[in-house]
Amino acid sequence: MTRTQKYYFVNDILIHIAFVIWASLAVFFYQERIFSDSGYYLSKVVHYETFWVELNRFILVFSQWLPLLFVKFGLSMKTVLIAYSIGHVFFFYCIYSIARFGYKNHQAGWMLLLVQTVGILYGFCAPEFEFYYGVGFLILWFVIFQHDPDSLKSMTIQILLLFFVITSHQISAMLFGGAILLHFSRHQWKYWKQYTILISFVFVCLVLKKIYAHSYDQQKMEMFLKMVSSYQFEDGFFERLISFSWEYYKELWALVLFTIVMYFRQKKHFTLVVYLLFIALMHYVVVLTYPAIKHSRYQEQCYFPLIVVGCFPFIMDLKNRMRIRWQYICSFGVFFLIVYRFVFISIAIDPYVHRISYMHRVIEAAQKIKGHKFIARESWWNPRFADMTFGIGMETMLLSAIDPSRKTIQIIRDNEWEWGNNSIAKTLQDTNLYLFTYRSFYDGKDTVYHHSNANPKYYNFPPGPYRNLNGNVQLADSLSQLKDIKIKTYISRTYKTNSVADVLIKISNNSSIPLNSEQFRIAFHWWKNGEVIQWDGQRNYIEMDLSVKQEYYQYISVKMPSAAGRYELQVDLVDDNSLGWLGYKSKVPVIVY
Repeated sequence: MTRTQKYYFVNDILIHIAFVIWASLAVFFYQERIFSDSGYYLSKVVHYETFWVELNRFILVFSQWLPLLFVKFGLSMKTVLIAYSIGHVFFFYCIYSIARFGYKNHQAGWMLLLVQTVGILYGFCAPEFEFYYGVGFLILWFVIFQHDPDSLKSMTIQILLLFFVITSHQISAMLFGGAILLHFSRHQWKYWKQYTILISFVFVCLVLKKIYAHSYDQQKMEMFLKMVSSYQFEDGFFERLISFSWEYYKELWALVLFTIVMYFRQKKHFTLVVYLLFIALMHYVVVLTYPAIKHSRYQEQCYFPLIVVGCFPFIMDLKNRMRIRWQYICSFGVFFLIVYRFVFISIAIDPYVHRISYMHRVIEAAQKIKGHKFIARESWWNPRFADMTFGIGMETMLLSAIDPSRKTIQIIRDNEWEWGNNSIAKTLQDTNLYLFTYRSFYDGKDTVYHHSNANPKYYNFPPGPYRNLNGNVQLADSLSQLKDIKIKTYISRTYKTNSVADVLIKISNNSSIPLNSEQFRIAFHWWKNGEVIQWDGQRNYIEMDLSVKQEYYQYISVKMPSAAGRYELQVDLVDDNSLGWLGYKSKVPVIVY
């Protein structure tokens, strides 16, 4: 085995280990990965038992075929959800396998892994983003174009791939242009005929895309053009942007810096200038697409093209041209970076873990009471959890169907119930109807479904009225009526001073009347050495009314004391309007450092 063959063997092993880690996380967090758009599309697939494509983003069928196949076979909802989650990893692994074994490219795997880890945290929980898939095909197209730019078979495959790339997202044409420039920097005019054919095809796709553009795409483009012509950056914007980039994109900028140094050492000055200009242009585009300096899942998606531009030349051009010794170093360096990012992702998505926990808690409690459809207060939502989003009604149906022996539960937000000046609420007075989502993803169609049309393979969902989770039971007239309520607080670690922690509690309503969540709040007192040092802790909403003999777990936000030491935390209920504190006496020790 030659030195080169040994390197390729080690390189392949590292890439496969990284994919195994990714797949393992996808299985472990399979419920968290139906957030927002992902849950929306999967719900459509389950409901209609067919592919669901909107805005001519045909590439999404590659994310839906595996769960659709399992639905057709009638496999369990848990199996469908896991297939959906791991199918996203399988898509990129297939691209890697084609590039590696079909076209002898040993670096495409790193590119595929980097664009799904560097700069990606919350996006891990919403993997069905058409641009992710489009970039996967863009990488495969570039591999094929480098390997065999001339043959008719190769050109046919390239054109097919580019069709999916260009129809996936508007900015994909810019990424294609950058890839062409990168190829041109090495080969000059040698492949000018191929450039002409490919660019002409992309141009035709863009024209057709504009002609058949959905109103949603048109509005987004008009908004972007308006931002280009008139947006004024606030004072201090660029200082905040630099700080933000350092916090969330430092690894990307390290790769960019390494690329700059490598081009400079190779005396590829023109290529370096073009690369820097392209980075600046893409950064300008993504900032205008998402001008707020705030980390979110949507912000990550808007910034995604910058990740592609930053990583592409290093992996797809420079790394191929290094000496074997440096390729070893780079492969191990990129591998450890990817592993680090996977560990970071598994920690950073804690708000989405909490969100799933909330849905399961409410589903479990709702399955024990009358009804299938419930309305939750979005304004009461714990800000430390990931957003409810428009998909919560679909997601709760999917999650409750994991156990086929229990009834299906749907939770929607109160602002969805009140949407359109209560026109939805009036429509849903017909108990045979339920709200799929308060708007179809883009154009407000396909919002209300008939119960008889819910897929009976997975949903035990008979007709009935919507019920409020909060304020739906009688108010207490005196604290004595609730004297048998018990609160257990779970403290499992130490906490930093002045930090805000999510603390798990269990409320057991052993009283003779229900507990009205609108009447009472969860609060707490801090004690030290037998004396109260803080009486009024912040108020937390009770997530739902508690019926008689009901137990309910939930997290509350607790602000830790400002000085280190040993304390006692007393969690209690309070009615700030009339009845005051319930007076639950139990305390738990807390260590603050």
